[in-house]
Amino acid sequence: MFVFTDPVADDVALSCAPSSELAGTARDALWLSRQAEARSLLAAHRLGQSVYDEMLMSLDPERQMMVRNPADKAAIGEISLQLGISRKKAGTWFNLGEALRGLPKIRMAYLAGDLSTHRMSVMVYAARSASVATAEPDFEDIALDLASRPSTDKVLRDELEEALISLDPEGAAEARDGFADAWQNVAITDDSSGHANIDACVPAEDAVFLRERIGALIAERVCHRDPRTIGRRRVLALAELLGVPGKKLTCACGLDECPMRMPDATTDEQAPAMYVPTDVADDRHEGSPAPTEPPPWTLVVDPTGVEVPRLRGFRAIDPSLADTLSPRASLITLPPHLIRGRSRLIVVGRRGPAPPMDPTGHGGFEHPPPGALTHAPSARLRREVMLSDLICRYPFCGMPSHKCELDHIVKFDHADPHAGGWTLASNLAPMCPPDHHRKHLGRWRPTMNTDRTITWCNTTTGEEITTHPR
Repeated sequence: MFVFTDPVADDVALSCAPSSELAGTARDALWLSRQAEARSLLAAHRLGQSVYDEMLMSLDPERQMMVRNPADKAAIGEISLQLGISRKKAGTWFNLGEALRGLPKIRMAYLAGDLSTHRMSVMVYAARSASVATAEPDFEDIALDLASRPSTDKVLRDELEEALISLDPEGAAEARDGFADAWQNVAITDDSSGHANIDACVPAEDAVFLRERIGALIAERVCHRDPRTIGRRRVLALAELLGVPGKKLTCACGLDECPMRMPDATTDEQAPAMYVPTDVADDRHEGSPAPTEPPPWTLVVDPTGVEVPRLRGFRAIDPSLADTLSPRASLITLPPHLIRGRSRLIVVGRRGPAPPMDPTGHGGFEHPPPGALTHAPSARLRREVMLSDLICRYPFCGMPSHKCELDHIVKFDHADPHAGGWTLASNLAPMCPPDHHRKHLGRWRPTMNTDRTITWCNTTTGEEITTHPR
């Protein structure tokens, strides 16, 4: 469709193209742009490397070690001037190009246009974060297989981090300590109009605790008619939690019938309740009695040690950190049938989904098991699905499953529950509210497969996308 040499002609082609061709045309153009940027980045690296080498070669060996930093600056400066890009971008390209020299499979996929520059950088930084990545012969294959899935870059980063923890738990703990030494900080800088910016790099458990406290305080004090943005509510909640004088979060709807109006007996010292996920509360009822104060964290753990532990509200963490947090955390123990070596991620080289599950949505059962004919799943069933599927199962979404709704893959029939899809783990999947609504629009039809992959088929074009149960 595009000629790439005549902007006017391409503009006309876009305006006249039938809708059936637009997706394919856009994909082809995106693929070409990725190929072009890959070549630009690697050419920029070679340009910078030549300048770097020339500067070192011009000096005697005794002085070479003294000028490596200026040689880096000269290389980055030359890339910036020759390509007309910022020093920061030039430095990023130079470093990525250098890292790709040691990752030949990822480099070839990048040149082929299979990866965007940002997605490639996620893989490179994961490989550089732990020495085991270069020592593990399958790491590039694992990374490329994960990158081929219809996931967001954030989900890919989380999956790669989980892989590295699984491959080398001790190395992951050392990397965490090294990152803390290099980056932990709180910086407060002046902004305009009587404001300042707070930029902080803090341990994951601290961030989870603070985010939950802020969310709990807002949920306790503010109704849905409050006119302020969520950002302003969070700032005021943070100020109250920090004890800033005169700062207290109250609802600003101004209505006498506001359900969040604080009673007169409420004091400034009253602390907000901590939000506790439903599945955690259910676990407590089934096990030991509830503690007097809600634990600050929730951990998902595997007692066999096969699966990497996860910090609810964050992602996978190394076992050493999990051991540190567990005495003060609510523990969700993975049931045996969900321990499937997920941390080993994939069988490298496998392509395509498994066979479809029972198309009736009855899970292969002749008679409905208890609860199958009730639309709302039990707390136990919901917990099982959430632990099996870690994120929203719609393509290119990374919403954590515990923040999602459960959707029946084969629609539940309220008029005749026997006829519709039943409420079973094999017929349920988490979906965030926006994607849940998209699914019900019917443009993409899901099919659950026997390995819990879901194949989404475009009802107009027949195109298929497969998501995985992570």
